[in-house]
Amino acid sequence: MATQPKEQYDFIVVGAGAAGCALAWRLAGSKKRPTVLLVEAGGKNDLMETRIDGNKWINRLRKKQNWQYHTVPQKHLNGRVIPYDRGKGLGGSTSINFAAFTCGPSDDYDEIARIVGDDEWKWVNMQKRFKCLETYHGFAPDVSSEKSKYVNANAEDHGTSGPLNIGFPSVWEKSLTTIMDIFNEAGVPLNPDANSGNPIGLSVTPNTAYRGVISTAADLLKKAPENLHVLTYTEVGSVIFENKTAKGILTLDSRKYFAAQEVILSAGSLDTPRILMHSGVGPADQLHKFDITVIEDSPYIGQHLQDHHFVFLAWERADNLSERKRYYSDKSLQAAARAQWNVDHTGPLSEIGCVYAQAYLKSDEILQSEEFKNLPEHRQAHLLKRTIPSFEVELNPANAEYFIDPENTPAIEAIVVFPMNSESSGSVTLQSSDPKEPLLYDPNFFSSAFDKRVAVVATRAMYNMMQTPAFMKDTVRVISGPKSDSDEDILDYWERETGSSWHMSGTCKMGISKEDDAACIDSNFKVFGLKGLRVADMSVLPIITNNHTQATAYAIGITAADKIIAEYNFQA
Repeated sequence: MATQPKEQYDFIVVGAGAAGCALAWRLAGSKKRPTVLLVEAGGKNDLMETRIDGNKWINRLRKKQNWQYHTVPQKHLNGRVIPYDRGKGLGGSTSINFAAFTCGPSDDYDEIARIVGDDEWKWVNMQKRFKCLETYHGFAPDVSSEKSKYVNANAEDHGTSGPLNIGFPSVWEKSLTTIMDIFNEAGVPLNPDANSGNPIGLSVTPNTAYRGVISTAADLLKKAPENLHVLTYTEVGSVIFENKTAKGILTLDSRKYFAAQEVILSAGSLDTPRILMHSGVGPADQLHKFDITVIEDSPYIGQHLQDHHFVFLAWERADNLSERKRYYSDKSLQAAARAQWNVDHTGPLSEIGCVYAQAYLKSDEILQSEEFKNLPEHRQAHLLKRTIPSFEVELNPANAEYFIDPENTPAIEAIVVFPMNSESSGSVTLQSSDPKEPLLYDPNFFSSAFDKRVAVVATRAMYNMMQTPAFMKDTVRVISGPKSDSDEDILDYWERETGSSWHMSGTCKMGISKEDDAACIDSNFKVFGLKGLRVADMSVLPIITNNHTQATAYAIGITAADKIIAEYNFQA
């Protein structure tokens, strides 16, 4: 991998997050070896401190790695402003996320293929791309026979030679299997591999971590060929056009780099639209407002912003169910753990807070509700499909209280509730003629009655689960949750407490045509009305996938690279 910049390359990729790194890695590695420049606004993110598995919950607090964006006041959340984190530096948001690697339902990808009219987006093809990315460590002997009750993957569903390590801690916290068994005994079926294409059921969450070390998108660049050039600390302001053909990029410090073939924007759902708009590509009314010359009136750029959001429910539990209270409140234990991790990446920093579970659940109550019946027919049909969950709950996450006030934080059991299949849709819009200024971010959370119904049903289901004797016998008190299980109290809690899952998508939506689909790009990632310009990141999705979306972002990058390689015949 070369780092010394020159003026011209075959391809320029803007943004070194999951999609951008995957795209650049795959494209540069093709047989014809085109020259690729990968441009990243942040730094190298090469401190081992940020790769400690047990500390993944606090990486988002590192200012150099987080753009620290915020939403506008949310109309349906009592005017609250929500933190809208985005990763900065090599690896992008994979360097600050919580490391869940979940591929999502096969039916989501088949639905995307239907919407965009392109079978390359079907699960059978997308699964191949997930497999090429991963070295999966969920097979025996990595998972002992005792753990095979919870993790038991089929080899044909996973890759074994990719650049990302996907795995599970070698030592599991007692609190994990305790809460999983409570759910299982209450009737939630175990799913030994949520990444098989069918996530329904209760699973241990696969992580982009193995043997105590987090794996990020930057790992794809470690063995990159010499024709892949990486440029850090370089923020892109706009795309350079000649007529309606993209020719290169202009940085905020006025440097120019040119692409003999194409420019590909992979800056994410919040920043790809910013670059496009400041390049003269976007809604003409917004561009005129800030005296930006219109290259292509694309009215839907910045529209259709979708995101998952969540609430924490928490209970104080008996001390003997968890090591966390003792560990997080004792600085000497933490110092010893750090010393051990520095030696061989084992010990508490590879165990405590490193493993959690997820349950993707279908709800007949939701699927029979008036809010569901009011959805368009194609949405109803999709939500009824076998692999599509109604909501997700996460079990055994690390609580922020342990890092904020560890001396006074008791043993906690938290459950995180995520509504799926979001119908709420927002936007990102210009607020300045200065390309350094972020856009205005409005996910418009809870604008859909359906999303509110999902939140109510899912929260009440967890409220009832925690009333079972198996859970109550070790419960000391409720720490956080709605006042009651009434619709009004549950919605009040969500309006006061919900936050973004940072799964932003859809702001450069893909479709068959701009006119018929309110789309910005085609299924080959090409921007309608322009040449030499593609978008390849989470912004292209016509629907938000039902998963923690870093895996999807990686697969989008691979898909874009595969399409470019095929178009230019680079494998011949």
